[in-house]
Parts: sequence; structure tokens; C-alpha cells
Amino acid sequence: MSAYFSIFWLWLKRDIKSRYAGSWLGLLWAILGPLLTIAMFYVLFAHIFKVRIPELANETGFLYHLLAGMLPWLAMAEGISRATGTLVAHEQFLQKQAFPISILPASNVVAALLPQLVGTLVYVILLIGAGLFHPKALLALPLLLAAQLIMTLGLAMSLAIITVHLRDLTHAVPISLQFLLYATPILYPLSMVPADYHALYAANPFACLILAYQAAFLQTPIDGLFIFGLIFWTITLGAGGYLLFRLLKPTVGEAL
Repeated sequence: MSAYFSIFWLWLKRDIKSRYAGSWLGLLWAILGPLLTIAMFYVLFAHIFKVRIPELANETGFLYHLLAGMLPWLAMAEGISRATGTLVAHEQFLQKQAFPISILPASNVVAALLPQLVGTLVYVILLIGAGLFHPKALLALPLLLAAQLIMTLGLAMSLAIITVHLRDLTHAVPISLQFLLYATPILYPLSMVPADYHALYAANPFACLILAYQAAFLQTPIDGLFIFGLIFWTITLGAGGYLLFRLLKPTVGEAL
């Protein structure tokens, strides 16, 4: 097991370095990319569409709502998107080397957490400056990060190994993630959605997690349905993704 984690750590560092190699700003792009995306959505939804959060009824309030959801969303979306095609992308390498293939999607998921961790630190500072920081958020944060990591790893590993057999997923997953962004209450509050449709949001694992982040950081109300949904999806996606990966792993050699 220690050898596995040693290889994982080496591959993770290689993955992060190679992703930004040759660029002038290097690792700063890991922060600048999400920052520009968040800035675009803030201008569009807070100033043009004038979306407001009932509990935070000004333009700046929407920014805190947006950050609470967008920081974990960008990390999950990047990790899943990159992991989906990672086994196919390293096809020649895997044909020549005996290598623990689970490291490839796992490193994509963990590497995508870097901007979120830095962004969360800045977010907490902003909340403190605005007088909106609640110490309870720091107690909930490790649990939410653990749930996020388990769900994302399960999805990433299952999609990576299915893509070996169904390569259309490399195109379908980014489109699906774009749809799920708008089906998750990040760019708008759940209160804008008719109550009759809230149960549908509980069927979206990303919505359950994002609502929990918003409730932790902003003390916004959250229905018990979404807490149950978060627990259910964490166990189902985490365990299910791992078991599916183990089941299909022996077929990778023939498919690559």
C-alpha cells in the first residue's frame, strides 16, 4: 500500500507540472482559470440578470452564494472531465508498462482540488471581512470535502474505465457536465425553483453537495431530503464506482 501511495504522489506531481509546463504563468493558471470563470458568471447573473439571494439580498450576497457552489463544482467538473479519457490517453504507456491504472483517474481528481483549496481560503477571508463567516463552516468543511472526494473518485474511476470500451464518453461527459451546471443551484438559489421540483434536485448528487456547501458557509436553510441525498449519493457513487472499476479492470488490456 505504501508503494501505491508513493507512485500516486509521484504521478500527481508529474500531472500538475506537465499540465502547466511551458506556460509563462505556470501554476497560476490553476487559479486564474476558475477566477475568470467565476467573474464571468458573477457579472452575467448578478448585474445583468440581477439574481438575488433572499438571505443575502444584495449584489455582493450573490457573489458569496456563487463562490460557495462554484469552487467545488469547478474542481469536480475538471476532475471528472480529465479522468474520463485518461486511460485512453495513456494507451501506449499502459501497453508497455505494468502500472496501477487507478492512479490515473485518481490523480486527475486530486489535482483538480488545488484551485478549490486556494479559492476556499480566499473565500473564508472574504466572508470574515463581510461579517458573514460562521465558525461552524470549518467543522463541516472536512466532511464536505471527504464526501466530494468520494463521489468524484467513484464517478471518475467508473467513467474512465467505461470509456476504454465506449470512447464516445469523452465527448458526452463535457456536454453532460454543462447541462448539470444549470441543473444545480449554483447560478441561482433553490428558492427560485418551484417546490414541486425540489425532489428532482435531490436526484442530482451535485445539487445535494452544493446545497450542503452553501448551508455550511452561508447558514442558508437546507431540507433534510438533501442531507439524506448527499449521504446516499456519497455511498452509492463512491462504492459503486470502485466496484465497477474493479469489475471491468481485467478487460482493459484487451480493449486498449
